[in-house]
Amino acid sequence: MLQPALSLVLEALREIRDSREKPFRVSRATLNRLLESRPDHNVADIAAKAAALGQVRDRVCVCMKCPHLARSRTQTVFGVGNPDAELMFVGEAPGADEDARGEPFVGRAGQLLTRIIETMGLSRDEVYIANILKCRPDMPKGVSGNRPPTPEEMRTCIGYLIEQIKIIQPRVVVALGATAVEGLLGARRVMRELRGKWHSYHDTPLMITYHPSYLLRNQSPGEKRKVWEDMMAVLEKLDRPISERQRNYFL
Repeated sequence: MLQPALSLVLEALREIRDSREKPFRVSRATLNRLLESRPDHNVADIAAKAAALGQVRDRVCVCMKCPHLARSRTQTVFGVGNPDAELMFVGEAPGADEDARGEPFVGRAGQLLTRIIETMGLSRDEVYIANILKCRPDMPKGVSGNRPPTPEEMRTCIGYLIEQIKIIQPRVVVALGATAVEGLLGARRVMRELRGKWHSYHDTPLMITYHPSYLLRNQSPGEKRKVWEDMMAVLEKLDRPISERQRNYFL
């Protein structure tokens, strides 16, 4: 029965709720879609994954591995979404908006990512979204904006993301931008040479595409089409239907 199953999930989620972090939110409709799309999984699997993620989140919340980031952060930004997601998006690091809210991709770039996800026929609570870094990179006093994480910061923090991926076991990971690629693969290369091709991260198919902030700076239909072609390849890898309307976006 669905109702006892939902109770099991929600009980696990209550246990991992943290006062500074937004808990994972699951709707009945999302749970139904999830169980239909991953018939080899059950609600107990989802609850176990949520609890495991909660244990990692507890360690992240009090992490002091980078003292300069721990001093400057408002809160850590762990990740958000479905603990049993087929699709996982990885960005570089929280910005000012994310640091304030404790949730990844909530600023302008995040709003664009949400639109991309919805155009794919999904929702934010069906996928999982995380960053290489769990703290906002510190900025000099009086300087606004955001900076990319340093290689040392990424090496220090990447273990948490590796744990998230191992727990969630997504069918596909999407790396958003060159910094996310560097964090995952340990190398920085030209994005135009990387995107649109399948790579592998610990045997998980990895699609590399432009960060949504790039599209905010370069709003030509041609650049939007490149990202959309990457997302259609992801849908195909996930065996998701693609409508004729979707195939014609930005042409």
